[in-house]
Amino acid sequence: MAELKADLPHGTHRGVSAMTSRRAVLLCTLSTIVAAGCGSNERRFTDPVPGIDPSRQKTISRRQFEFRWPLSVGVGTLACDDGGNILFRTQSVTYGLSGRPAGAADITSLRVPEPSQPPSNPLKRLNQNERMEAFEESMRCITRDKNEEGCHRVTAARFRLSPEEWKQIETEGRERNWPPLTRPPMSLEPLLSAGRALCAPASGR
Repeated sequence: MAELKADLPHGTHRGVSAMTSRRAVLLCTLSTIVAAGCGSNERRFTDPVPGIDPSRQKTISRRQFEFRWPLSVGVGTLACDDGGNILFRTQSVTYGLSGRPAGAADITSLRVPEPSQPPSNPLKRLNQNERMEAFEESMRCITRDKNEEGCHRVTAARFRLSPEEWKQIETEGRERNWPPLTRPPMSLEPLLSAGRALCAPASGR
C-alpha cells in the first residue's frame, strides 16, 4: 500500500511560521507588561499621603508586624515628608508619628495598650471577671474616699475574701493594670523604624 503523506499545501509552512513569530512577539509583550506591573506594585497605593513623593511612601499592615503592630486599624500608608517627619495615613486621615507635621492628626486615638501580662499567682477560687470587679471596686473606693485600708476591708467583705485572698487579687490587678488603672500604649518604634528607612536618600536604600 502506498504510504500516506501529510504534506501541507504549498505556502502553508510559511504561514505557520509567521503565526508562530507573531504569537512569540505577543507573549513577549504581555510578559513585559505583567513584569512592569508587578515591579511597580510597591508604589501603588489605595490611600496615598498627599504631597509626598511615592518613593517615600509604602503600604504597611498588621500582617507584616504581627504582635508588634501598635494600632487599632489593620493597614495604612507610611510616609516621610521633606522635613523628615514620619506620617501614617488610613481611612483618608493623615496622622503624625514623629515631629510636628503641619495638618496631621494626633495618632493617640489609634494607639492600643500593651497586652496584659499573665498573672503570677491568681486567686483561682474566683474567675477573672470577679477578680477584676473586686479590684476595680476597691480602687475606685480609694480614689473617692481616700481610705485605702477601709476600702480594702469593705471589698473583701463583699466578695467574702480573706486578707490573703484580697492581697492576691490586688497584686494581680496591679501586675496586669486592670481598670481603673491604665496600661501604657504599645511602642510605635516598629513603625518609626520603617519610616526612617523611607526618609533615607533613595541611593542609600
